[in-house]
Amino acid sequence: MLTESTALTATLDVTGDRRESERVPGPFDAWRVGSLETPVRIYDLSLGGCFVHAMHEQERGVIVRLKLDLPGAGRVELKAETLYRRPGFGFAVRFIDVPVEMAERLERGLEAIQRKASSVS
Repeated sequence: MLTESTALTATLDVTGDRRESERVPGPFDAWRVGSLETPVRIYDLSLGGCFVHAMHEQERGVIVRLKLDLPGAGRVELKAETLYRRPGFGFAVRFIDVPVEMAERLERGLEAIQRKASSVS
């Protein structure tokens, strides 16, 4: 179970290949929430962040909201900050200000996906 401290400090470290959380490759269907809900595809999902596949450009430091449905966890809504972009592919984000309930749902969903993947292999 996540504590508030670990939920809020889980981050994606893009200064190297080190990351604080194990990543699940995906892809996952999600929505970028704004004035309209825009469908996006998520890759490399972890407790700390993910990569958002999108054709539109996104500057570093922009706050976005993402919504996704995960097996065993239901709807997860997360606030994220863009870290870097790959033109023509998308952008990486780290989750910020994650409420404990959302962090726990995300953790349950990632664990369910990992369990399913290990039972198949």
